[in-house]
Amino acid sequence: MKKFLSILKKDALLLLRDWPGLAILFIMPAVLLIVLTFIQENAIPATSSGFKMIIVNADSSALGDNIVQDLTNSKYFNFIRYGTTEEAKQAILDGKSQFAVIISDSATEKLFNLIRISSESGKDTNKIPVSNLAGVVFLYDPAMPSMIKDAINMPLKTFIQLSAVKILVAQYAEEVNKSVTKHSSDFAANLSKENYFNNIPDFPYKNEIIKRFNDELNKRTKEDSKINLPVNLSFNSEIVRIDELAARNENSDFKPNALQHNIPAFTLFAMFFIVIPLAGSILNEKINGTFNRLKTFPVSYIEIISSKIAVFLIVCILQFIFMMFVGIYIMPMLGELSSINLNVSYPALLLALIASSLAAIGFGIIVGTFASTHGQAATFGSVMVVILALLGGIFVPSSLMPKILQGISMISPLRWGTDAFLSVFNRDEGIGKIWLELCLLFGFFGASIIFSLRIFKKH
Repeated sequence: MKKFLSILKKDALLLLRDWPGLAILFIMPAVLLIVLTFIQENAIPATSSGFKMIIVNADSSALGDNIVQDLTNSKYFNFIRYGTTEEAKQAILDGKSQFAVIISDSATEKLFNLIRISSESGKDTNKIPVSNLAGVVFLYDPAMPSMIKDAINMPLKTFIQLSAVKILVAQYAEEVNKSVTKHSSDFAANLSKENYFNNIPDFPYKNEIIKRFNDELNKRTKEDSKINLPVNLSFNSEIVRIDELAARNENSDFKPNALQHNIPAFTLFAMFFIVIPLAGSILNEKINGTFNRLKTFPVSYIEIISSKIAVFLIVCILQFIFMMFVGIYIMPMLGELSSINLNVSYPALLLALIASSLAAIGFGIIVGTFASTHGQAATFGSVMVVILALLGGIFVPSSLMPKILQGISMISPLRWGTDAFLSVFNRDEGIGKIWLELCLLFGFFGASIIFSLRIFKKH
């Protein structure tokens, strides 16, 4: 028992003296819990999130005004008013908003024409051509995951269809009222005519027959009459045509699928997990004395670390190629999902790949330089990558996070890499639009090398 207690005391002292390890065990899970909970609370866009929606009302009449009023009164989204479609598209491309509702001009006129067309032709409203329906366009950020986009579309479509139904029913009621009034007026006018039997020649019992006819006519006027309404409306189908368009510089008809978002995002996520083997490699050389032996040779730290950078840069590029192979060939074989679209700016893609890879390598070097044990490096590195990925928009777009987390996310290299990749893959943008993200990623790598060099010189 005494031996056991002695060993127990030894292990407890070793653990208590490892303050960095204890901090990782307690603080990192708490940080992960806080970040993940805040993000989950805003997984669906609402006024409490940073999500903003644009409204462009080109109709400026009954339907357009009613849609704007209903959406605004819902208090579910943060709305911004813009004047034109081009302004809304540019705002989405600039990241000021993620979604736009554009109500086309003459939308109210087309909605009211449903009554006129159906009245004149006798067609059911379900059989009226789609081109004759009032139009609304959903313009969305192509970098938004399809799951989030669909979650936004469904309530918005319901709001718009209900707004249109209210306007159409009000107009329909007005047309019915006109028809009933006209029918009653004509009927009353006919009854008020005097001597409309004068032209009938005399015949036996004429007056008695006329009296009976008038009595029957008066009786019928007191009964409910069946009025032929001007149109038989059916709301089994949509009465407003709603189109979805991606806000892109070119090929706005392109609709990104889940692969278009997930492949670049999770490739970046995988790149940063090289922190575990890279930090482990640095730790092994520190623990085994390899670094100290290298100092006795005419070899600089830059030369030592450059070899690791070259090796792991190749690893990151191979990760990207493998993930692209899965997206192009494997995923379509496993289901109905179409292949990833590679009609992108290749110079921008190459720079984004190299910059993200170097940032991931820089992160691994920093962790390996500051960590004292493999446990510290593995635990801190892996949990920190998950936290940075959550903040970086890998799982949930950063625009849906609370404003405080959006601000914090700007320090995450995974946020910079995600924005760069999604701009290239989904927004069809080139180097000119991602230069800031590239500078941040290259800057993070340079700062990591400088800090690790200073630590290296102290030992």
